[in-house]
Amino acid sequence: MNFVRDLRHSLRLLKRSPGFSAVAVLVLALGIGANVGVFSVVNTLVLQPRPGRIDSLVTVYNRDRNKPAEYHGFSYGAYVDLRDRRDVFESVLAQGFTTLGVREGDLTRQAFGAVVSANYFETLGVSLAAGRPFTLDEEKGRVPTDVAIASYGLWRRHNLDPAFIGSRAAINGRDYTVVGVAPKGFGGITAFVSPQWWLPIGAYDRIVNEAFRESDHGIQSRDNYALLPVAALKPGVTREQANARLDALSRQLGDAYPQTDKDRAFFTGSVARMALSTRPRGDGPLVGLAALLMLMALLVLAVACLNLANLLLARGVARRKEIAIRLALGSGRGRIVQQLVAEGLTLSAIGASVGLFAGWWTTIALGAWLTNALTFGLDVLVSPSPRLIVAAGAFAIVSTILFAVGPAWSLSGVHATDDLKGDRGGARRRGIGPLLVASQLAVSLALVAAAGLFTRGAVNVASVDGGFPIAHQLVVGMDAGLAGYNEARTRSTYASILEHVRALAGVESASLASTVVFGDMEMGARVRLAPTDAGLEVASDSISAHYFETLGARIVRGREFDASEDRPAAPSTNAGPAIVNRRLATMLFRDADPIGRPVLVQSRPGAAPQSFTVVGIAPDLRQELFQDGPPPHVYLPLGSRFSSMMTLHVRAAPGVGDEAMIGTIRRTLESIDPQLPVLSAKTLTAQRDTSIDVWAVHAGATLFFAFGALALVLAAIGVYGLKAYDVSRRTREIGIRVALGATSGDVKRLLVAEGARTAALGLAAGVLLAVGVGKLASGYLFNVSPFDPTILAAAAIVLTGAALLASYLPARRATRVAPLDALRTE
Repeated sequence: MNFVRDLRHSLRLLKRSPGFSAVAVLVLALGIGANVGVFSVVNTLVLQPRPGRIDSLVTVYNRDRNKPAEYHGFSYGAYVDLRDRRDVFESVLAQGFTTLGVREGDLTRQAFGAVVSANYFETLGVSLAAGRPFTLDEEKGRVPTDVAIASYGLWRRHNLDPAFIGSRAAINGRDYTVVGVAPKGFGGITAFVSPQWWLPIGAYDRIVNEAFRESDHGIQSRDNYALLPVAALKPGVTREQANARLDALSRQLGDAYPQTDKDRAFFTGSVARMALSTRPRGDGPLVGLAALLMLMALLVLAVACLNLANLLLARGVARRKEIAIRLALGSGRGRIVQQLVAEGLTLSAIGASVGLFAGWWTTIALGAWLTNALTFGLDVLVSPSPRLIVAAGAFAIVSTILFAVGPAWSLSGVHATDDLKGDRGGARRRGIGPLLVASQLAVSLALVAAAGLFTRGAVNVASVDGGFPIAHQLVVGMDAGLAGYNEARTRSTYASILEHVRALAGVESASLASTVVFGDMEMGARVRLAPTDAGLEVASDSISAHYFETLGARIVRGREFDASEDRPAAPSTNAGPAIVNRRLATMLFRDADPIGRPVLVQSRPGAAPQSFTVVGIAPDLRQELFQDGPPPHVYLPLGSRFSSMMTLHVRAAPGVGDEAMIGTIRRTLESIDPQLPVLSAKTLTAQRDTSIDVWAVHAGATLFFAFGALALVLAAIGVYGLKAYDVSRRTREIGIRVALGATSGDVKRLLVAEGARTAALGLAAGVLLAVGVGKLASGYLFNVSPFDPTILAAAAIVLTGAALLASYLPARRATRVAPLDALRTE
């Protein structure tokens, strides 16, 4: 009952002090709102259980016994062998991934899709929101009907219309019937993003594009290691027992199928929350990122609580007579503390309610922002959760403990006689306020420094050197496979595009490549000098003639490919030309001359290596932002390796407007083939700036800048509040100083100097904290040292300026008080 009365009394007190209440609620809402917003992301990434029984399942991995670092997926035949092992598994699903071209009106939109077995949803333990799962006949391709299951997000965009089931979707140039809708919040085995379409394994050969294919053979071939199995262990079977039985199975399959399954080792691992890899991946980096985000948000909350603790101290000292009277009348110290803590809890509850609303809205906005930022169709699964309400309540309780308990205990210990006489000596001797402000400034410096590090990384992105000039470089992404074109039609279309684009006025050079620098996808290969060599994992590209000329990257030695090598070679021809970059040339040949030397290139695991002759050495070009250096790279002629996903590179002449040229190219492509899926058309600068890596750098900079700005504002409020209270408490002292001859400048210097000493103490501690935060964030910074002295100095200067300004304003106001009025004060 006492606590309920305390809450009612707290509401009456807050109503009587609307200014204080508004500031306190705003400070708490900012701190708690930031934490609720970040918690929604952290919850999705690492805390929230995935739907069904996904978290209890295991992934089955396939490793080379002789080369333990080499992994690949499972063939469909090997998957069936796994599924039939009823002594190990209760159920086993198989999945592969691809990009899809979804026709919407006159445009083709790129979307991410999964190719899955018929028991996919059953094994994961989820039920469809509508419709039915795939059948075994559809998995095996025995029925002619093309079927697909859509994500819940796609169904929501159709207003959850029941007629969506049975509707047709144009995917990769074919009509697919929608037979089901995945459940809400379901992303397969991933926790943050979701494919937009699921298709049966029977559609693999006609739906999966070259970038995701593991073999040139069909899905039924045992050398097509295209699938990643996820399984539910049979009840009573431990992981150790399962691994022992799987090891025996892999040896049996090696004996039965020596050409494709020899020397393989099967074992189980946990199902990662984000990784979709044939190689075991832990959740450590994801947990580390989540912990860093949560730490930054909690530091903001700490600044807010330190700020509010100062405000409560100031307000509590103003109520010293009330507290002293209650103590004199017999109230125990615990009763006073309970009342003051109840007031703090009331503030926290109101602030948490406002913060929850802000965090809820931020979560919805974040999901929309992430969806729009991705370069192809994925559903982002960040959405408000009931857990946010629990989190907001927890943050409110933590905040109350941080900002209310200490001031309550301090204020409840006043000497009743002194306070009833109006003696302020006791209040003056309690120097908690400056210590709290110094703590605020220390934490704020760490947040402002982190914001500076991430912002500098975002600035560095603009100056990254790819190894060639990117001015006047235009890139157009195309994928004829998304319209269902076969190889002959695709090659013919791309050849026509090159011919017409090269003839355009203002085009200096044009070429094709299977990937683009700073792109979101890359292709790889294994290169060796002899069949018995282990070989090297390298980046790989199929390029047309004049590629390096178009980039403005001069060949180091040898020659580029010529136009005749854009066409497929005769079937009897085994050796074709290849270009290697300088790094790969050094790794393969050391000091020997690579020109004219043969190399074996294995484009996909299990595929037969092809022989090529090195005809040129290319410069080292940067492919991604987060690379220690340019990777080893082999370039193959367009005629030797087919790819439907291509990027048209165009170098425009100086003086020709880039945007105007992009429009001309788009119209040219439209006139050549209106059905060709054009995925993007932009400058290479825009390609770099919209890549996933750059987006991540800019997103980090935006987030940490918000943290830093919020901490800076709260710190300034804290310093201002302390000095304003200090000035009001020392009005009599200031009046005496002025009466004795002190000038207004003397008073300002005195008060500002006191604020400067507090700021210096806080900033000295803040430098150490900032270095620690920089070290924690070092793995997410781009070309920035976590101990950058310029950033630390700039952050310290900014905070010092804010602290001095916040100290100066109350000092200036103090000098405007008339000495006689000041002397009459109490």
